[in-house]
Amino acid sequence: MITFTQQERIVLNTCKQILELKHSKFAQIVSDQIADLEQLASIVDRAPSPSVDLFEGSSERSADTLAQKLCAHGLDHIINLPSKAVLGHGFTVMKLHLFGLLVKLAKTEDALETMKSDVQKEYNDLLFTLMAEDLYTSLVSNQDIDELWVQEAAHELITMWDHRTSGYLETFALAIRELWHVRHAIVPVLGTLLGTMEIMRLNAMLPPVWLDFISNAIDSQAVICALEEFIFDLRYEELQLLRQKMTEDHITIIDRNTARLMLGKRDEDTADEMSPALDLYMSFMDRQQKAKQRAITDSEGPKRSLEEYFVIYLLSSDHHIPKDITFIS
Repeated sequence: MITFTQQERIVLNTCKQILELKHSKFAQIVSDQIADLEQLASIVDRAPSPSVDLFEGSSERSADTLAQKLCAHGLDHIINLPSKAVLGHGFTVMKLHLFGLLVKLAKTEDALETMKSDVQKEYNDLLFTLMAEDLYTSLVSNQDIDELWVQEAAHELITMWDHRTSGYLETFALAIRELWHVRHAIVPVLGTLLGTMEIMRLNAMLPPVWLDFISNAIDSQAVICALEEFIFDLRYEELQLLRQKMTEDHITIIDRNTARLMLGKRDEDTADEMSPALDLYMSFMDRQQKAKQRAITDSEGPKRSLEEYFVIYLLSSDHHIPKDITFIS
């Protein structure tokens, strides 16, 4: 496994040289963390591949059989995870923290001003790697074992465990970034004659992959609700409460910031400064956790995050969007 990509290495070396020239105490800290990551990478490399049969033929083990096992038994307990998966995940998190340190330093050290965008890009890429791993893990379950996309998700997860990357990662990361950018650029409203899905379909800023996804999902109430959660950054339950308040107060149209204020939340414009990628990741984790709770309790609302539905779309050969959830409006 390569400890750092070529671009990561260039960014790290440049930042380290700048810090050394400025005689910053952080120069040694960055150097030490780089050395630690190189040692951890060698340990991850020595960990056996999850798809390799260590008993040399005494058991029929392959990527396919491992994928089937993952789908059948799930990944609820860490003891079921291969050591390479656990070590590799820790490696990615540790690397993320290193670039996170540089992100903070670039805001306070004038000499690193020119490296801000490069450091942020590498940090963002690592965040999307972790998000993709979370998504594949959440999609691998016995409940959907007969779906072709589950097997594909299992194979992609195994690839991430082995190589810390995925064949769909670049497409997924780029598409999610673009939608998050559109989310901030548009001004969605509740109560308009055009629903959220229709507004997104008519938006010229959307890339083709999202237009295709939305066109395929137009009849899925589950995806529509997940999209509303994504666009407004509010939970399904909050959106339902908001609609109730609008009816009671005879309000017909409301924008995103007013909606948050009506629910007692801070206006997004006054929220603490956070990078768009980290903002998206935190939103994703919150929405995914709530979706899991709904699935367990069989409550109203989307049982998956929008990102999960989108990855299913990418993994499916026929780009099929599940329509297995019925909602009460």
